[in-house]
Amino acid sequence: MSKYQNWFWEIQESGQGPHYYFNATFALSDAECLVNLVRQHSLSGFVHCQFVGNLINAPCGGCNYQGAYDLYIDEYNYSEDFISPLESGKHKITCPHSQLNIISVCGNELGIECSYGGITSTHNEIGTSLIVAIAQSPKVTLVHWQVNSGGEGYDPVGFGIGRSATELLAHLQIKKPLY
Repeated sequence: MSKYQNWFWEIQESGQGPHYYFNATFALSDAECLVNLVRQHSLSGFVHCQFVGNLINAPCGGCNYQGAYDLYIDEYNYSEDFISPLESGKHKITCPHSQLNIISVCGNELGIECSYGGITSTHNEIGTSLIVAIAQSPKVTLVHWQVNSGGEGYDPVGFGIGRSATELLAHLQIKKPLY
């Protein structure tokens, strides 16, 4: 049994949404190592894509400069219709299902998005496993992380925020009931 709960546990408990977001920023010098750590992690059920070019559509937030980023899309939503707009620099992407799981690495930033709560508990557990593995790695320094919900016209709601791997792991730690 894991000693960590899903990264979005507070969002589920509160009934917020509809989308769940995890964002983490690491030391600038850790960008290449972060990419490699994510690539080495078992991301079963996800398809890996790498994009090179203008990062205006990158998950790292509308950066208008040249670069590269990795995107892992759940296999249910991976299709040319999904990928083509990203490759061509268009801002609107469409996915065949309303539920979606994406993991992105852009420079020194890691992002996870679960639209409408994600596809399956397996996809969601993989995201949590990745977060824990990277937080525990001595190869990177986590400098900021946050968990939010929102999207589709709903205001963003913050659930967890911190400035270290220690704070993140404590946030994810399963708490024993007091009774």
